[in-house]
Amino acid sequence: MNDKKNELDWIEGMMRVSQFHFPESGPFVSNTEDEPDGMVDLGWDQNKPFPAYRVTNPDGSSELVPFTPLAQTPPEGYLGDFYVDEFTDAAIKRRWKSLRDRAAMAQVFSARDDIAVPHQFRATGTLDPHGRINPEGDIDLGQIRSPSYFGQAPYNEPIAQADHATSVVEFTVPREPHETQHMGLSGSIKLRGWHLHGRGVPDGKGGTVRALVVVNAGRTMETTAIQQSSEPPIYWESSREKWVINPTGVGFAQNECWGLTGWRTNHILAYWQAGFDVLTFDKRGHGISGGQNDSNTNEQAQDIFRALDALETGSGLRILTPQGDLLEGDGAAGRLLGGYDRAKDVPVIITGASQGCMITSWAMHKNFVGGCDFERGEVTQADPLGYNIRAAILFAPFPSGLGYRASIDSLVEASRRLDLNVQMFLSSEILATIDRWPGVFIGRGLWDYSESLEGSLEIYRRAKGPKAFVTVRGPHSENEWGPESTAYMRDHMVKFALNILSDQAMTDLPQPASLREAVENAPPYWSYGAQLPDKR
Repeated sequence: MNDKKNELDWIEGMMRVSQFHFPESGPFVSNTEDEPDGMVDLGWDQNKPFPAYRVTNPDGSSELVPFTPLAQTPPEGYLGDFYVDEFTDAAIKRRWKSLRDRAAMAQVFSARDDIAVPHQFRATGTLDPHGRINPEGDIDLGQIRSPSYFGQAPYNEPIAQADHATSVVEFTVPREPHETQHMGLSGSIKLRGWHLHGRGVPDGKGGTVRALVVVNAGRTMETTAIQQSSEPPIYWESSREKWVINPTGVGFAQNECWGLTGWRTNHILAYWQAGFDVLTFDKRGHGISGGQNDSNTNEQAQDIFRALDALETGSGLRILTPQGDLLEGDGAAGRLLGGYDRAKDVPVIITGASQGCMITSWAMHKNFVGGCDFERGEVTQADPLGYNIRAAILFAPFPSGLGYRASIDSLVEASRRLDLNVQMFLSSEILATIDRWPGVFIGRGLWDYSESLEGSLEIYRRAKGPKAFVTVRGPHSENEWGPESTAYMRDHMVKFALNILSDQAMTDLPQPASLREAVENAPPYWSYGAQLPDKR
């Protein structure tokens, strides 16, 4: 997307992608979980009946609360670990290569086109030219909006509090396989964003320790884009009796990218206020970063380690300090490492939402398991990378893999990897090896379309390190959760991160034992548009 005029076409495609498909007659849960107590006519963003458990609220009332059911179940008599064995990279590619039904293949190609390749998100600077840059060019880093920009009227964002601690950073990284093999491009691109210098966090021994949170935003999100209006861009269309996107409302007209105020406040600022250093940069193909494609999450995961290495060596690195000094190369080496000598010594937490969750998950796999360059035809990395990553914090999660999504999605992903050399959705390698991660936090809305709620619970169950599973009554995007649920999730994620660095137990965070308990744990606040209007 080059500018906002193409936004409607993209919205239509994303609305198709965001619909969670499951058998209307069930089964909705595995045979180890309680059967649902009923069905609920769910509003935004699914607009159809979902299975639900009856929950007793703190005031004594009870109501049916919906959740995302299973999309696929093992065939009768299946022996093995279905959600792992049938959804590895090798398994999904084998199914795609063996598919001969032309109608089915056409459906796969049509679904694949809903996330176009190549594609870019370039909204930053469309409302205010200050901050608009050529992402593929050599630029003055002073052109990039700083936190203080968002503190002025009419934005008045609290992220401005961190301006004195924020450096603008630029990293140099190679082009991805789709660009080199399908577009004939070569050379390197620049990734740009912010680094916030923290004061340190408690180490559990009476002192403090410097630690870094790498924050990966979701698809479409651009770190320095404007959000002026907080009005949700949806409305109730009575003729169709469903919630739909409102492209003419102020939710679009006054924003370059909707949801950025919450992202900057409840993620970037929240970690910094807790004492962490924070590194966040636009993904390739997004905002102020270069790249002709926005969806290769494996390549975007590798960019995290390229950035960490650059902070150590200075290679391909430029830093604009809060005082306005420009540092580059050897002069920038080590300046943002928090006093550590090597990038691999820095205690790191990686976090991400939606597409950022995919990026985070691939990064954890690279660091603790090994290579996962499945879009390249062969995996060349053999050993874990070995950085000092302490945990992952996942929002709008996808880690349980393609088995907890509709069956067509695994064929779409296989085609994307084989035919376009782009790797986006998570195959089951994450689910199979989550026990090697040192810690994981999962935060999601109960009817998030990213994966079945039971898939998220399975990731939680298989994880062996410190962990937490936090739920709210809401959809995929936290932008519609409402202030109470957003604050609830933010406070729990920060608590988890602090517990990780101080080696504290997670007993003060939700630890559901069942699917029903995961639903019951969500606080009694309904997200915007979840319930249907009174149509009397």
